[in-house]
Amino acid sequence: MEAVNVALFGIGMIGREHTRILDANPGANLLVVCDTDPDAVQYVPDGVAFTTDLAAALDTPGLEAVWVCTPQAFHLPVVEAALDRGLAVFCEKPIAASVEDANAMLAAAERNPGPLAIGHTLRFDPNYIAVRDAVVSGELGEIVHLAARWNAPDYEGRIISGRTTVPSEMAIHDLDIMRWLVGPIERIYAEAAGMEVVGPGPDAAVGTVRFASGAVGALDHNWILPGDSGVKSDHRLAVFGSRGSAYVESRETPAVIFTEESTRYLNTTYYSYPNGIPFGALPTEDAYFVAMVRDGRPWPISLEDARAALVAATAMEKSIDSGRPVSLADVEAGRV
Repeated sequence: MEAVNVALFGIGMIGREHTRILDANPGANLLVVCDTDPDAVQYVPDGVAFTTDLAAALDTPGLEAVWVCTPQAFHLPVVEAALDRGLAVFCEKPIAASVEDANAMLAAAERNPGPLAIGHTLRFDPNYIAVRDAVVSGELGEIVHLAARWNAPDYEGRIISGRTTVPSEMAIHDLDIMRWLVGPIERIYAEAAGMEVVGPGPDAAVGTVRFASGAVGALDHNWILPGDSGVKSDHRLAVFGSRGSAYVESRETPAVIFTEESTRYLNTTYYSYPNGIPFGALPTEDAYFVAMVRDGRPWPISLEDARAALVAATAMEKSIDSGRPVSLADVEAGRV
């Protein structure tokens, strides 16, 4: 397969990982990285151009595809500009900062060949895929109850607190997975802890979910895990059906390092670089998109599903603000 000429926009926390992955992928030819911060050039691989000019980057000769890894509030303008140039676009989750922006992105995808793909990485994690297969096959029977958590270290919280929310950044992972497993969500009730441990935004949120199927779910999310505690992540999914149950657990990893100073649990399955070769769900996602540009294979999550996950996260935020359950229908109708 001929390498796809790509650009990346936003070389922050997740953008740096995508940059490293793309630079090591023989199927991708990373031509240029764009970021509004001139100092971000230090994270750009040797031989790759850097610019702070969006238009200049998008007009790079031979460019075919872009990765949008900017803060959520800037997804829409970059995605629209790229789609209007006929480029293929990978955009990090959530699809946008608001439902209105998401609607505008879907409209842009309708009027341009795109394609536009939203990066919900857990759709590429073999552990979550195995659970999905068990649900779809009927092995677990009728799904009655789900529980999920997605907790992150405090250094991530310090970076993103104040510019996004726990529901939009953290819970949206599991809201998408829950919808993938049992279908549409009807309403959400949530509460948040606002002690401002790592920044101005609420640091933790818990919620309950009612599905159209009658199933219920529980959400548990934060970004305050102490970075020096040795725990880099705390992700869990539990699914309970009438005939069985299924679990994904990532806190207790196979790779644990014990020293006189500390104990460290290494989560190598999301992304890691053994012998310089990208490994894990995030590299798989990027490799899939590169292949998709060449052969047109379908993206595993539709734009409508990505938008629906954002609507659910918005309902969770509205519930926190109002102190009452919020239906997704009310979010869609603008009644909350």
